[in-house]
Amino acid sequence: MPGSVSSRKSSKSVDKASDEYRRRRERNNIAVRKSREKAKVRSRETEERVKHLVKENDVLRKKVEILSEELNVLRSLFSSVGVLPEQLQREISRHIDQFQQHVGGPTM
Repeated sequence: MPGSVSSRKSSKSVDKASDEYRRRRERNNIAVRKSREKAKVRSRETEERVKHLVKENDVLRKKVEILSEELNVLRSLFSSVGVLPEQLQREISRHIDQFQQHVGGPTM
């Protein structure tokens, strides 16, 4: 019973020494290597994108901080001179609200 030892499928036995089997295995091995390489490339690209977005986020946070400080200085300046009419205060508040909504919340 030499054929029954290597037979795992009941309908068809697989001859591991056959040329067809070796070609299929080689094609499968190539496909596996290609798939794994594509996954590695995608992973590296994702990591690079994350690094870029983190840097961009840091730059934007610093810009928000600088603009907030500038706004506080201007508010203080207007208050000390007494040039802050009610309409200007409402307009400043409206811009601050829009800015904070755009950025994603209050920064202070």
